[in-house]
Order: sequence, then C-alpha cells, then structure tokens
Amino acid sequence: MITSDYSIYLEKKEKFIKQYQGKFGCILEFHGFVREYDLKDKQKIPAKGLNIKKIILEKLESIKEKTIKKYDLIEIIIYHNTGFLEVGEKVTSIAIFAKHRYEAFNALSFIINEIKKYH
Repeated sequence: MITSDYSIYLEKKEKFIKQYQGKFGCILEFHGFVREYDLKDKQKIPAKGLNIKKIILEKLESIKEKTIKKYDLIEIIIYHNTGFLEVGEKVTSIAIFAKHRYEAFNALSFIINEIKKYH
C-alpha cells in the first residue's frame, strides 16, 4: 500500500493489524523527517528543506513489491510526502509487517536505501 495521505496510512495500518493478527511477529515502523542540514563529504551543510517529486510515488510500488519478495514479508505500507518540504516536516512513514524482526530490520534498511536514490 502506497499513499501520499498520512490519514490513509494510519487507517491501513490499523486495518492490517486486525487482518493479519497471528500471522506477523512484529511491525517495524519508521518515520523520516527533513533535517536542518545535509551531509556532503561528511560535512554538515545547512538546508532550507527538501524537494520531493511525485515520481517517487510510482517508484515506491516496485520497491515495495521487490522488498516483500526479497525478505518474505507479510505486508508493507508506505506514506511519502511530495513537493517542497520545510525543515521538520515528515517525509515518509513505513510500516513493515514481518514474521520475524530480523527480516523487518533488513527490509527497512533496503527500502530506505532505495528511496534515497530518488531524493
């Protein structure tokens, strides 16, 4: 499930908790925000925000499907904001429903690395 509406993300998460009860061993959730700095050559550079193009929403579906197959997950929900985001605004939220925490943590790292390719 991919959405750019945070309320839908929250609704789907609650729905999946009930739907998959007994099937998952953990739900790993991540929330990313715009920092007040960027890192360039290990140096902190002040930032005024982050511009996210809508194309990210199309890319997320294939990232989600690839991740579910690669890590044998139950479900993934991804919220991703678009447009110009001010410092402190939420960029993304990810909920991973997994049988075991090991797969969930590895999957989260994979998803974030894939998303970063489009930021």
